[in-house]
Amino acid sequence: MRVELEDNHSRHVRLLLRLSVCEGVHAMYTSYSCRKWAQVQTTARQIKSRLETGSGEMEEGPVTMETIPVTAQDKAASQWTCVEMQTQRTD
Repeated sequence: MRVELEDNHSRHVRLLLRLSVCEGVHAMYTSYSCRKWAQVQTTARQIKSRLETGSGEMEEGPVTMETIPVTAQDKAASQWTCVEMQTQRTD
């Protein structure tokens, strides 16, 4: 019985790790995509402004701070806590 529980526990941990990694990659890609889209929009506005004014110089846009990433708890976090508690109890 203990072997079966440990095998199931190991599989559960692997699936939680996979879920956590997938959520992290998704969050990183979303952040990167939004940041690049904002850069493209800024460059497009600068080019449009330069073409409308007819000047050869690029106008400096307003200096903005990078968006601070918001840390969010992934779906697997609460389950990781339960797994850690069970592991500590059995050791």
